[in-house]
Amino acid sequence: MKNALTMAVLLLCGTAAAQTLNVQMDEVTYQIPAAQAGKMTYNDGSTLTILGKDYALNENMRMYIDLTQVTDNTVGIAYNGSTAAVTVAGNIARYLTIAVNGAHVSIVQSDDVADEITYTLCGTASDGSFTLAGSYKTAIDLNGLTLTNPHGAAIDIQNGKRIAVSAKSGTVNTLTDGAAGTQKGCFSCKGHTEFKGKGTLNIHANAAHGIWSKEYVEMKNCTINVLSAPQDGINCNQYFRMESGTLTIDNCGDDGIQVSYKDDGTDPEDTGSLTIVGGTLTIGNSGAASKSIKTDASVTIDGGDVTLRPAGTMTIENNDASYSSGIKTTDFVQNDGTLQITATGTASRGISANTITTNGGMLTISNSGAGQTVSNENYTAKGLNADAAIALNAGTISIAMTGTGGKGIKSSGTYTQGTADGEGPLLTISTSGSRIGGSSGGGGGRPGGGGPGGWNPGGNSSSGSSAKAIKAQGRATLYGGETTITTLTDGAEGLESKTAIYIEGGQHYFACYDDCINSSGKIFFNGGVTVCYSNGNDAVDSNANTTGAITIGNGIVLAYTTAGGPEEGLDCDNNSYIQITGTGIAISAGGSQGGGGGWGGSSGNTISNAAQGYAFVTSSIAYAANRYYTLATADGTNLVTYSFPASVSSSLALFTATGMVKNNTYNVKYSTTAPTDATTAFHGLYLGSSHTGTTSVTSFTAK
Repeated sequence: MKNALTMAVLLLCGTAAAQTLNVQMDEVTYQIPAAQAGKMTYNDGSTLTILGKDYALNENMRMYIDLTQVTDNTVGIAYNGSTAAVTVAGNIARYLTIAVNGAHVSIVQSDDVADEITYTLCGTASDGSFTLAGSYKTAIDLNGLTLTNPHGAAIDIQNGKRIAVSAKSGTVNTLTDGAAGTQKGCFSCKGHTEFKGKGTLNIHANAAHGIWSKEYVEMKNCTINVLSAPQDGINCNQYFRMESGTLTIDNCGDDGIQVSYKDDGTDPEDTGSLTIVGGTLTIGNSGAASKSIKTDASVTIDGGDVTLRPAGTMTIENNDASYSSGIKTTDFVQNDGTLQITATGTASRGISANTITTNGGMLTISNSGAGQTVSNENYTAKGLNADAAIALNAGTISIAMTGTGGKGIKSSGTYTQGTADGEGPLLTISTSGSRIGGSSGGGGGRPGGGGPGGWNPGGNSSSGSSAKAIKAQGRATLYGGETTITTLTDGAEGLESKTAIYIEGGQHYFACYDDCINSSGKIFFNGGVTVCYSNGNDAVDSNANTTGAITIGNGIVLAYTTAGGPEEGLDCDNNSYIQITGTGIAISAGGSQGGGGGWGGSSGNTISNAAQGYAFVTSSIAYAANRYYTLATADGTNLVTYSFPASVSSSLALFTATGMVKNNTYNVKYSTTAPTDATTAFHGLYLGSSHTGTTSVTSFTAK
């Protein structure tokens, strides 16, 4: 040993070349650049001190000199079957305590470490692991690693600082843990975990989570595949942020990504939030009541391409129901990017939050989850479900609900669409699921109709739940955007508010089996263009039972039903409850107010204080498809042209249009040629046209 030591010292002193002193202790090799070695102390024949670290002089020690280029502050760990070799480079040896047991490597960094150390892991082991403890930020490079630990976590970082994990470019790295272990994750980290690089990391978790981080998780560039996990794919505190790369999580027994709020009262990063800025995120989860994304605070989509596939079943415990969801959070905001959610679980949700806001991007939800009745309580699927408020300010939004009783949008508070400047989303909602539970009884007091206050003397509607496109407990306000809503089944309404509905702008088309627009309160058409076509009930139905129940301001509405009497175009139980406060356009066609059996009470045909001329035509009008009807002045000036996709039998029609004057005569005539010069053509409404009809339908004198 003395000869080897003497030779090493002589070689180091005898040349100025870039030499490296290698000190090998069993499976660990320390590489010390000659320029840094300094004075070496030989201690009583038992130890050798180099750069502050004592090396035991024994038969397992080997020292040699070579020309290896050393990168300071790096540690390499090469796994090879049942063994692992560790190489420590630079002057950091004195800060590290290293233990190697077969292919299980454990390293403890002392608190005196002043510079970041990079650990590079490579090779293959079927019974190995990497454990690192310390209190200084650290980097871990995965450079072609396949590591399985049957007894615990494959990688366990017991360090509360920032840990930068890089999957090196062109490499595939695979981690697998043991089902019998007590670890929280296959990859487990006590600190902040930042994944990066341009390589791939595959995770097979068998005990708990795929990736567990006690603090935040960030992701850039790399590809991560969590291919299985009995619990969450990724579980972390503080926040999760994805800027780029590809993250795929599948076969999870619980949530895809769960972010918890970790409140220590001092750290501003304790937000409990998830943010997607870019990259591609795909999550499939099938655990009972599991969520693809679940956070304690907020979810923000600023970009990227996100696909979620929640498939878990509903659970009920102590009368508390829990559902599978694409996103479960407190506040959801989408500003850009693409979010696609396909939900299949019973009574599942696309997005469930306290508030839901869209300011841009593309949101697509397809939910086939069936409703379920438990102890006379009906549980139904939702596309968007909010406790306080939903505001769809912008973006392209498509929601399709096919399960029984499914609701496209459900707000227990307010619903707002578009912004005050008239801008808004491109919104498409369809429902095709049948009613769950008892029969609907339509909107209220008569078979299929809408009586005062929605009362139904038949008495069995309260036990069921119908599909709905949009349902809000609070006020619903449509400022702008373009809406297309389709419902196909009994009781399936287009837009319902228990408080009031204000249409202030935008273009909105409803083709519904049941009421297109329904409110327990008042309905206002103050702006925009609205077309309501019902083939099984009223087109517009207010149960406010008071003056102004339906108000025509400066908006434009075409409301009609093909169901026949007693269903109505504009139903508010009494024509005199309709108010005309502006210079808008309203054309309705359908049955008479009050209908059959007297459920609606009497109905007058006079509107008090109307701001422009109007008329209720109570004579029968037989409208036919593929005809274009023009409301015009006596001299033939076009006020509005309209058409229908199917035959409409009308015994009550409201006519009011911009420029109509009391006591003047107006005509309705049709032709079979569509207008070609309309400034606005929207689902059978033609505005700003000079079109004239050729065949008389009706005429009247305005009140």
